[in-house]
Amino acid sequence: MKNRRSCCCFVVLFVAVLLTAVILLLLLWKPRCKGRNLYSQAAVAADSVECSEIGRNILLDGGSAVDGAIAALLCTSLINPQSMGIGGGAIFTIYDASEGRVTVINAREKAPQMLEPDPFTGCQKPGPQWIAVPGELRGYEEAHQKFGKLPWKSLFEPSIKLAESGFPLPKYLKKFLEHQILKPQIINSSLCSLFYNITGSPLDIVKYPQLAKTLKAIAKNGSDEFYSGKIGQDLIKDIQEEADKNSVRALTLEDLKLYKASVVEPLNISLGDYMMYTPPQPSRGAILSFILNILKGFNFSAKSMEESQRSQTYHRIIEALKFGNGQLSRMIGSKVQPRDISKLLSDQFAESTWQRIDDQVHPLQYYNTEPRAREKYATSHISVIDRNGNAVSVTSSINYLFGSRIISKSTGIILNNQLADFCSADRIFPDIKAVTGQQPPSSMSPSILISRDKKSMMVVGGAGGSMIVSAIAQIIMNKLWFGLSMTDAIEKGRVHVNSSNSVNFENRSDVKEAMTAMKQKGHNITEPSLVPSVIQGIFRDHGCIEAVSDTRKAGKSAGY
Repeated sequence: MKNRRSCCCFVVLFVAVLLTAVILLLLLWKPRCKGRNLYSQAAVAADSVECSEIGRNILLDGGSAVDGAIAALLCTSLINPQSMGIGGGAIFTIYDASEGRVTVINAREKAPQMLEPDPFTGCQKPGPQWIAVPGELRGYEEAHQKFGKLPWKSLFEPSIKLAESGFPLPKYLKKFLEHQILKPQIINSSLCSLFYNITGSPLDIVKYPQLAKTLKAIAKNGSDEFYSGKIGQDLIKDIQEEADKNSVRALTLEDLKLYKASVVEPLNISLGDYMMYTPPQPSRGAILSFILNILKGFNFSAKSMEESQRSQTYHRIIEALKFGNGQLSRMIGSKVQPRDISKLLSDQFAESTWQRIDDQVHPLQYYNTEPRAREKYATSHISVIDRNGNAVSVTSSINYLFGSRIISKSTGIILNNQLADFCSADRIFPDIKAVTGQQPPSSMSPSILISRDKKSMMVVGGAGGSMIVSAIAQIIMNKLWFGLSMTDAIEKGRVHVNSSNSVNFENRSDVKEAMTAMKQKGHNITEPSLVPSVIQGIFRDHGCIEAVSDTRKAGKSAGY
């Protein structure tokens, strides 16, 4: 009897120990995904919490990464209308986990068939002559048809509701509406009644009643409603009225009908254990790839940012950015050949450039740099990963802040002024024939990096005009080479190099020491831009997702 009891006790004890061991193993093996910006299954990083949450909710409803991205983009056109909207254009980089394949959808705007006789006159002046053919909705349509899961209409419903009911004026938008230089320009434009009351103060609650009707029609009838239907007809009528007032040419309904988004293969380079995929022209993905290809030759690590090596590391990064600037004019226009891109992405060209980076600061001609016109910064980026491991990196823009500052009163659509981007490329596009039907060059570089074992992934992109490439490069280095978390990688202060090779550091304490050292070394240090680069990034590693929306634009991610 005692033996039987002893045996039973032993069995119970053994089972208890076994269960405890199993529980401990499960706890140890379970991804630790609790904390700031951490999620276990899926996430959206938009530049506002409202839009991240709308995208997240679409994913919770069973939507794909593309579905979540489209819903978040539509929301962003309301929350940050100074940055993007359906009157602009976008570039998608999409990873399909089931196929293990990355696809780029280019929905950048295009120049219309009829342009002003001298398209580069008065580049700094707003007007309807700078409106390019919007590609945004054709991009959504192409992405949804290929990778969407939920009905098209359902992606519009959250933003339609938001546009109709209204919402408190976002702080980031309010900053622009109260800006001493920008405010008079907006008040004197057709945007005035949308954002200001009769006393000239910004509205407390923002509503888009006309745009809500437009979104309803597009949700019901598809993007053809915009490109050949009633919405398109009303849009062109409004644009033509503005053009007549200014005695200039503008796009036509035929331009809308002719527009098609293109599906293309991404560029790719190897960065250690990762392959980076990024868009070809008109994006600057090739320049981003070239810069990182140069810098990987230094074998950076966490030690590279320690006090003894930090100054040398920043110098090398700045020099690589200068050499990147030196390739800009060679990567713009229809005359660029595949062999030109292949050379730029080659390890041999990167190595030969790497060997030219010494301890000295050189004149412009050393880097083959040609000063270019200053870019504007009205752009937005969204990064998404869904529960199945599909990912989207998408950047959208209307170019300058509030684009052309022209709103179609019939449709509620704020229109881009992307044709002004040709002004910085007038040597490549010397006449009207060279511009017609072309897409203006863009800094947009939405990228996806995938580890060779497919267990880790980075989805990253940003806003900030010419600062986009340098910002994305630094986030990738901060995370993969310097060992920072994705949150710290994005929050860390950045350095940028403009087209004249002047260097500007963000006004942040963590880069002040480096700025002083670079000034002493002989770099031309200038004041930072008033509008910062803004990055949205996601890093997934073995099932745990860190999704980060840049606090520079008061963003916040959402996921589950």
